[in-house]
Amino acid sequence: MIVAMSRVLVLGPKRLLGAVVDEIQRLGILHIDRIEAEEVALTPLALGEEEGKEQAALERLLARVEGLLSLLPPVGHTAPAREIGGLGMEDLSQLLDKVEGEARDFTRRRLEAEEELELIAAYEGAVRVLSPLLDTLSGSRHLESVGFILKGRDLGVLTALRNELVKVTEGRVEVQSRFVEEDKLGVVVAFHRRDAEAVRSLLGKMGISELRLPARFANVPAQEAIEIMERRKGELPQVIQEAQEGLRRLAEEYRGMLLAARALIQDRLAQLRVLPNFAQTRFTFLIHGWAPSHLLPRLRAALGKAFGSDLVIYDEPAGEEEAEEVPVLLDNPPFIRPFQRLLALFRPPRYGFWDPSPVFAITFPVFIGLVIGDVGYGLLVFLLGWWLRNRARAGVPLDIGFLNLHLPAQLVGDISFLVRTCAVWIIAFGAVYGELFGNLPELLFHYRPFFNRVEETTTYFLLIILVGVVMIYLGLVIHLFLAIRHRHTTGIFESLTMILGVTALLLVLGTMGGMLPPSMMRPGLLAGLATLVVAGLSRKAGSMMWILESFTSFGHILSHARLLAFGLAAALLANTANQLGQRAGALGAITGVFIAAVFHTIFFVLTIFGHVIQPARLHWVEFLTKFKYHEETGRPYQPFHKVGGE
Repeated sequence: MIVAMSRVLVLGPKRLLGAVVDEIQRLGILHIDRIEAEEVALTPLALGEEEGKEQAALERLLARVEGLLSLLPPVGHTAPAREIGGLGMEDLSQLLDKVEGEARDFTRRRLEAEEELELIAAYEGAVRVLSPLLDTLSGSRHLESVGFILKGRDLGVLTALRNELVKVTEGRVEVQSRFVEEDKLGVVVAFHRRDAEAVRSLLGKMGISELRLPARFANVPAQEAIEIMERRKGELPQVIQEAQEGLRRLAEEYRGMLLAARALIQDRLAQLRVLPNFAQTRFTFLIHGWAPSHLLPRLRAALGKAFGSDLVIYDEPAGEEEAEEVPVLLDNPPFIRPFQRLLALFRPPRYGFWDPSPVFAITFPVFIGLVIGDVGYGLLVFLLGWWLRNRARAGVPLDIGFLNLHLPAQLVGDISFLVRTCAVWIIAFGAVYGELFGNLPELLFHYRPFFNRVEETTTYFLLIILVGVVMIYLGLVIHLFLAIRHRHTTGIFESLTMILGVTALLLVLGTMGGMLPPSMMRPGLLAGLATLVVAGLSRKAGSMMWILESFTSFGHILSHARLLAFGLAAALLANTANQLGQRAGALGAITGVFIAAVFHTIFFVLTIFGHVIQPARLHWVEFLTKFKYHEETGRPYQPFHKVGGE
């Protein structure tokens, strides 16, 4: 449901501006909009020199705090410290200096140790292999040697290199090689000093770099370098652990303070950035914004209590003629609210339009159940949702490292409800299909399901097409309803044309395909004729395109057949896992169960990720486009509020 909004104007003396902004930010109700000069005979409120300097200083402080928070590891659920509010910018800067010094010292030690370990891992094998060859020539007055690594096992490259070296040195060269690793070949080239320039030039042209040890190992004999590497391999992990432990202690002591500092700075920066949106005269200021109508009494009461008659507050309900300006807030009952998340990929619907969240709350989990439909998988999904529920209730966010996702606890709670609702429908359809981890009931107990979708594919197909018909007609009827409500004549004709056109196609093609009785051909032809009449009565240049869009809508009905494909795939994959377990045969029942469990796990993951995307796509594309949701979008309601709360 789209919440009713009201335009709000707050007028007061400039001496109260700072206090009023503080109170409005604390309330977190008013979505502030900029007042343009042509709207009122007032001038925009600009930042003064002092405010500009303060903003620049705060932005520098915020960058430092963000940097420190990135260095310090998370330590459980850290709540922002409250005592930070009494610190001034100078005190906060000094505190940051102290924490930064320690954090950077620990970070430097850890990075240096990790870098040294990487160097040892990169060079140790080559040094071990090449050092005996290089050491034999290290004291020679007339000979030089160069060591390097060739990647790959193709010795033809080495042969070609040897031939080129023989040419440029007239045979005064020796090439030795040994495998360092599976696909790395260590090579040493020995040559006379007078050929050094020619040899190094050839190697450079061929893109071969001489093996040069890092500075910390370069000035010692190869054998001694190997001993140092061995010793450091044992010491460096301890150095890394100590540095990480130091960072963890710092995080435990200061992370709460840094979170509070970040919230405090962001709140003050938000105040400074919002000031240019206000208008002013010499002695007064004017704030313009939007607020949910049901929250206006709270806004008036709080500002009235704080400032009394010094403020003038004016409000009026938002009208349809200004729908494009009004920010949109969606608010649904608790059992629908999590399904608003499915619309989060897009801008919200335009103010005065229609919120499809209630439909999503019904149809999306039904689609999931229709496709997956397995009692065993449904129970696993429900357990996942229950685990997410417990995590959300404990206020613990969810971090998914490989996707680089951080989900706050509130979002985890919504996802958990959505997952559990889908799980209920997966279990319900699984009971109808008689599927428990595939066809286990049939294999173990010879149970015959009420409806076997693998065998009765025609019925399954018709059921899914019926679902598609309902969804597409629902979208078209919603479009018609919205057009009537907004007195949009063109939209009314467009909706009627497409409804009649889709009806004609369904009846005519269904009759020709033998899925409907022959008697339905006449109504289908009449619906087609009515389509042409309604399109012609509209007298719009693009009315013929509506007829073509009817074919697109009919195609969107058929698009729901993808649910058949994915539903059968889910069932067949589960059955395949059971068959693989059965084929264990002489290996024993335990082995068979293990094999089936492994493949069920793999297929379960594939089912959950793959078979959820298709129902979502059918809603986002096939359904939403029927009533032009993507063309009638608004802007989200973003109230001016405190980041860190009160």
